[in-house]
Amino acid sequence: MKPNLVLALDFQKRECIDYWIEQTQHLFDWYKVGMEAFYAQGDYTIAKLFERGKHIFLDLKLSDIPNTVYKATKALLSRYPIDMINVHALSGRDTLSAFKEALMEMADLYKKPIKAIGVTLLTSLSEEDLQMLGLTNIEQTVMTLAHIVKNAGLDGVVCSTKEAPRIKQKLGEEFLTVTPGIRFDQLSPHDQKRTGTLQEAVKVSDFIIIGRALTEAQNPQEAIRTLQERWEQLP
Repeated sequence: MKPNLVLALDFQKRECIDYWIEQTQHLFDWYKVGMEAFYAQGDYTIAKLFERGKHIFLDLKLSDIPNTVYKATKALLSRYPIDMINVHALSGRDTLSAFKEALMEMADLYKKPIKAIGVTLLTSLSEEDLQMLGLTNIEQTVMTLAHIVKNAGLDGVVCSTKEAPRIKQKLGEEFLTVTPGIRFDQLSPHDQKRTGTLQEAVKVSDFIIIGRALTEAQNPQEAIRTLQERWEQLP
């Protein structure tokens, strides 16, 4: 089976949110609501997606002490009908465990499992950035964090396409990989440094997040058609 395509709704204006849901709902079953859209139009965006029967990935990258993350997670899940939510793995084992505990306690309300995902290292970070933090190897750091995430009982991690193959190899095919930073052709990677192509992502990902490569295209309609054609051609 192919991975799930996820469109990142990184917008503050309702007209942008409406446009991209309307224009892509035939191609995407999953949508990511990140900090920008959530802080500006959270209730509106999630309601729009829920009305259309779409799966919602709430990408807030929770990071705090265990008790705060536990309470914040329960507050979010009591209000928003989401399907996946994430937490920063660098918050530590106890916070990851508190996050998982909150999800399990809310399972009866949802009547379905909610995917719990740990963020490893942001795709904007390079080896040079890690050296400034006293770390020396991106892949090894990501693997260490991925092990911590799995041991805490979470379902998978956010990582780049560069680290995803080893994660699958070491932690199992059932351990989910969510890969952002997907680029088409020679489009500038912007502020993301560990990027990958759609062809790379489809081999190693369970969820492929498409964002600015599509939503900042000069011709959005043509970009949507091109994505659909390429997606249909992939095995």
